[in-house]
Amino acid sequence: MREGKGNLSAMLEGLLLVNKPRGVTSHDVVQVVRRKLAVRRIGHTGTLDPIAEGLLILLVGPSTRYQQAFQAHEKTYEAMLRLGWQTETGDADGTPVRTAPVPALGQERIAEVLASFRGPLTQTPPAYSAVKVRGRPAYWWARRHQPVTLAPRVIHISEITLITWTPETITFRVRCSAGTYIRTMAEAIAERLGTVGHLDRLLRLRIGSWSVDEAKPLSWIQDAQPDMITRQLMPCTSSQDFTP
Repeated sequence: MREGKGNLSAMLEGLLLVNKPRGVTSHDVVQVVRRKLAVRRIGHTGTLDPIAEGLLILLVGPSTRYQQAFQAHEKTYEAMLRLGWQTETGDADGTPVRTAPVPALGQERIAEVLASFRGPLTQTPPAYSAVKVRGRPAYWWARRHQPVTLAPRVIHISEITLITWTPETITFRVRCSAGTYIRTMAEAIAERLGTVGHLDRLLRLRIGSWSVDEAKPLSWIQDAQPDMITRQLMPCTSSQDFTP
C-alpha cells in the first residue's frame, strides 16, 4: 500500500523524534517531513512556539491515532525568564507593553518563589495561544484585537528548580502536566518577585520518557535521504509504547 508520490514501497508508520530549532513553527517541521517522506498523514504531539526549541514528537501514518495519548504526557522544559519588561505575547517575539524596576534578588528568594509553584495550580491560557474559541485559535482573535474569554484550567507542576540567575534573567527547569503554558508561568514568577517579565528562551527537554538527546535536528532531516529518515522511525503499536 502506498501513500503519496514518493518511492516508499509501503505505508510508513511510527514516531519520529525531532529537535526543533528556534524560529520555525511545529507545523513547519511537519511539512518538511511530509515532503521528505511523501506521506501526508503526519501530526505532532504538542505545539512548540516559534521561539521554543527542543523535542517535538511526530507521528507518522496510522500512528497518528495515538496523538491524543501522547499529548497527555508530562513535559520537561528549561526556560529563561527575562525581568523588567512584559510583552504582548508573553515571549521575546512580542511587542513590549509594560516595564517595571527589578528589585535586588538573591538565590534564596528566587528559589523560594519557584518552589511556591509546585503542585496543582489554576492557570489561564495566554491570549496568544492555540486554544480554540468559536472554532478559531485564541491568537487569531488576539491579532484582530477582538479579546475572547479563556477558561482557566488546573495544571500540575511536579518539579521546578533554579539553574542559574543574573540581575536580569532567571533560568529554571520545570516538569509539568500537559496544557501548562510556560509563558504564563514566567509572567507569574516575575510578578511574585515584584516586577514584570517575559519568556526569553524555552527548550523542551522531555516528553514522557522521550528525550531531546535522542532526537534528530531538523537540519539533519532536511539534508537526509528519505530512507535515512525512515530508519529513524520508532515503532508505536500499542498503548504500552507510550506509557510515561
